[in-house]
Amino acid sequence: MKLIQYPQENNDKKIVDKIIALENTAWPQDKENNIFPSGLNTYLTSFVLIENDITVCHVGIRKSILYHKEEKYLAYGLSEVVTHPHYQKRGLASQTIKKAIEFIILQQADISIFTCAKEKVSFYTRLGWQAIPGACFIGGTTNKPFRSDDLNLVTMIMFVSHKSKQHRKDFENTDIIFELKENQLW
Repeated sequence: MKLIQYPQENNDKKIVDKIIALENTAWPQDKENNIFPSGLNTYLTSFVLIENDITVCHVGIRKSILYHKEEKYLAYGLSEVVTHPHYQKRGLASQTIKKAIEFIILQQADISIFTCAKEKVSFYTRLGWQAIPGACFIGGTTNKPFRSDDLNLVTMIMFVSHKSKQHRKDFENTDIIFELKENQLW
């Protein structure tokens, strides 16, 4: 298996088609609306695990500046994390996410933040994120906010920088607002 990093500016149609094919395999209900990358304004890079001609795992990385409680944070998040059904339960997603974590840390992120389904919380906790009590990730736009709690999703945060660790409590029981695109979360 080969792990590649696919930066946004690469624009390699062959890789993009493989990522879309993997997403369509995992999430067939989204086939008609599947574009890659979704949210070009925040998409930075992807880590893609490939075996022969099959895309096994994909982890997208998002980046944005977050202004929260009078502090400015460099925020990175995971997005479109997916493993091909035939390759699940082998630790391949964990391996790929660990490379993403290394990348996020090297970028001198303050935090890594994203949302996930409740049944995925223990998986991401083992990799270093924390489910933050009462935190609600709000994406979308100013006119059409898109709330993670409305979707029954859990906000996960990894506090990377010293500043973010000092302000950890500021992320509990609060809305964490990102200006993204309509109907978009990380």
